[in-house]
Amino acid sequence: MKSLNKNVIAGAVAMAVLLTTALTPIILQLVGIVIEPPISSLHEVNLPPSWQSEHFLGTDALGHDLVKMIVFGAMGSLSVGLCSAFVAVVLGNIWGSTAALAGGFVDSVMMRLVDALLAVPSIILLLTLSSILSAPELIEKFPTILLSSLGVTAYTDGLMPYFIVIVAITATTWLESARVARARVLAIKEEDFFVAARALGSSFNQLLGKHLLPALATTAVVEATLLVSDAIIMESGLSFLGLGLGPSTPSWGSMLKDAQACLIAGNWWAAVIPGLLICFTVIAVHLLGEGFLASKRARGKIPA
Repeated sequence: MKSLNKNVIAGAVAMAVLLTTALTPIILQLVGIVIEPPISSLHEVNLPPSWQSEHFLGTDALGHDLVKMIVFGAMGSLSVGLCSAFVAVVLGNIWGSTAALAGGFVDSVMMRLVDALLAVPSIILLLTLSSILSAPELIEKFPTILLSSLGVTAYTDGLMPYFIVIVAITATTWLESARVARARVLAIKEEDFFVAARALGSSFNQLLGKHLLPALATTAVVEATLLVSDAIIMESGLSFLGLGLGPSTPSWGSMLKDAQACLIAGNWWAAVIPGLLICFTVIAVHLLGEGFLASKRARGKIPA
């Protein structure tokens, strides 16, 4: 139990540090201090880390200050990870619960669709969806209300890259959540409280909303913590391939992509720093998720 508490505490502290880093520009702006986004400076390219320099973590091949890139990139990477995990877990639990509760032909059709999508390698599905959704011809056909809400104009893409990346990652990660939710609901359907609720005449929506989805909350939280790290890695991969958040929105994945040119000039720190941050985030999230899962198992909230 002591090691369990250490894992939970370590993961929580690490995530608090990461979230504080991501929110630093907003926090400082509230107290009247404005941090300008990283700006390219061709006179300060590939500067090495130095405590005596203004850029104490150095710069990249375009002269971006790596400290600012880390801070603003944290917002991009973590926001995509958290939003994608949340949407994927909600969608997966609703889909799997509905299929298991309906049963019969509906269950077969819904879960065969999940199986068909799972048969496609996730990286292929992710790249395909990202390429299709980012096509200008398709974006022009999006509803006007969606484009305006995302701030898309003739001069800027607004939040459209965020939307595309989150949709692509969500479409790849919700499938396993749906299968887990279905398996849990099939077990819950045999429990006394559910049989009693059905015998008392509860409707389909009441069974789903009042009994099944609340019972899945614990496993949903665990799934979300694990999916956050998967989503961050996927976003990094997309940014590395040029399908991420775009050049106007820094992320740790885009920093790795830009670091290719730095390595040729001997600038290894521009690649190592974002790589270590991604590893640190993945480890922190997994510690938090595994600790939460183990604690619930120890209390009998979920089966071992």
